[in-house]
Amino acid sequence: MASMGTVAGVPGADLFETLLPQSELARAVGRFDGDVCDLVQQSVRAAERAFGELDACDALLDRATAQGRALAEDLGRLAAVENEQDIPCLLDALKQLADEVQRSEETRRLLTRILGRGEPEARWTAPVPHLSEEQLPPVPSVYDEKPAGSVDQPGGPELMAGFAPRLEAAHAERIRQTSSHLLATVRRMAGPELADPAFVHESLVEADLTFELWRRCLADRRLDLD
Repeated sequence: MASMGTVAGVPGADLFETLLPQSELARAVGRFDGDVCDLVQQSVRAAERAFGELDACDALLDRATAQGRALAEDLGRLAAVENEQDIPCLLDALKQLADEVQRSEETRRLLTRILGRGEPEARWTAPVPHLSEEQLPPVPSVYDEKPAGSVDQPGGPELMAGFAPRLEAAHAERIRQTSSHLLATVRRMAGPELADPAFVHESLVEADLTFELWRRCLADRRLDLD
C-alpha cells in the first residue's frame, strides 16, 4: 500500500487515527464490504476536504477582518464630518460581513466536531461597553444663569454673555463622546472578534443605539445653536 503522506501538516497515519480510532476501525471494517485500503483512502480524502474547508474558514475570517477594519476607518471619516446619511449604509455592510463570518464559523464548528476536535475555543469574552444619554454631560439652561434671588427670569446681559460658549461646548462634547463610542464599538468588533456571535450581536445592537444617540445630539445642537 502506498504511503498516506500528510494532510495539512498531519502525518496520514496519525490523521486517520484521529478521524477513526482503531476500535472504531475494527467495527467499521466488520461492516465494510469493500477493500480495507479503499476505506482508508476514502477516509483520508474526506479528511483532506475537511481540512481544506477549515483553511477556507481561516481565509474568510482574515479577509473579513481586513474589510471590517476598513469599514471602521470609513466610519471614523464619516463621523468626523457629521455625515448622517451614509453611516447607515456602512453599518449595514458591517452586518452583512458579520453574517458571512457567522455562516463560515458554523461550518468550522461542524468540521471540528467531525474531526474529533471538540468545540473551537471562544475568541472573545469581554463585555461590550454601553453608552446612554444619562452618561453624557448635561446641556446647560439659560435658567442656570439667573442671578441669586431671581425666581423665573434668566440672568441679564452680563451673566448671559458666557452662556452661548458654554452651550456650544456642551453640545460639542456630547457629540464627541457619542461618535467616539460608536467608532470604538465598531473597531472592537471589526477584527477576529467577528467570529464570536454573541459579541458581534451585542456590538451591532450597541452600534445602532449609539448612532441614534449621536443623531439626537446633532439635532439638539441644531435646535439650540442654528
